Amino acid sequence: MSSLLERFKEIAKLNGIETKNISDVKEEINNVGYKGEEYFQKDGVSIIKAVSANANEANAVVDVSTQERLSCLIDTERLIIIIDKNKIFENMHKAYKEAYKSKGSRYMIFVSQESKTADIEKQLVSGVQGAKTVEFVIV
Repeated sequence: MSSLLERFKEIAKLNGIETKNISDVKEEINNVGYKGEEYFQKDGVSIIKAVSANANEANAVVDVSTQERLSCLIDTERLIIIIDKNKIFENMHKAYKEAYKSKGSRYMIFVSQESKTADIEKQLVSGVQGAKTVEFVIV
């Protein structure tokens, strides 16, 4: 399992996503009022527990089966995704299959980095269609 975790962290870093341990952010997320919910949103910060994750592409599977869950994912400045190290799988197929078995939702998406877009003048802008920053937190 540790090799999958290391692979996940390596690919996330290549994608520009910081991966932290829960101990590194525990105080910070407690200060915004997070109490361990699956989905939490306050003051431009969203915290979501991933259903599973994929090591080869370093993305997290997130259940968006309700409007509130989807809003928590996209209507935020900063997105923190909490990932259980035991729910990191080798590829997207296995990650989705395991997520579906545990949640049974057909409305799940893979999140791999912040929202980015570029205009015709090739100006890259983050956060237009979703979070400006994404962080993965491993528990």
